[in-house]
Amino acid sequence: MLKTSALLGGVFIACIFAACEKPAPYDEAGQMAIDDAIIAKYIADNKIVATKDASGLHYNLIKTGKNQVIQPTDTIWALYTARVLKDTVDFDKSLDTTFKFNLPGYIKGWQRGVELAKVEGKVRLLIPSPLAYQNRSITVGKIIPPNSILDITLEILSVNQDPKSRKK
Repeated sequence: MLKTSALLGGVFIACIFAACEKPAPYDEAGQMAIDDAIIAKYIADNKIVATKDASGLHYNLIKTGKNQVIQPTDTIWALYTARVLKDTVDFDKSLDTTFKFNLPGYIKGWQRGVELAKVEGKVRLLIPSPLAYQNRSITVGKIIPPNSILDITLEILSVNQDPKSRKK
C-alpha cells in the first residue's frame, strides 16, 4: 500500500511539473533566417525583382507614390491581395472595393509596406513570419498556419479622404 501511495504521489508530482512547463520562447532570429532562405529561393525560382530592407522584409515597388508622410493616426484607403507564400488562393483581398484602415494594430510587414508604397503607390511585399503573425495560427478568410510567410500586394489609394469607388 505504501509503495502504491508513493508511486501515485510521484505521478501526481510529475503531472504538476509537466503542467507548469512553459513553452519554448519564440526564436525570432532563427525563424527569420529560415524564412529568409525560403523567400530568397522563391524569388530566384520565380525570377522576381525584390529588395530586402533592414527589417528583413522583401519588396518590389511596383508604382512609386507621392512623397507624403503617412502618420499612424491617418485614415488610409487601399486595395490589396494577401496570400500565404506559394499558395495560389488569396486568404484575403480587397480589389472590388476600397479597404479603409489605420496603421496601429497591423502586422509590422504591412506597416512597413505602407511606408514604402506611400500615397498612390503600389508595392508587393514578401513578409517573413516574424514581421507577420509569427508562430500564431490565425483565421482571416482561411486558416493561416504558424510561421507563414505572406505575399501581399498593396496599393494606397488615398489618405484622409475617401476616394471615388473603383469599378473594373
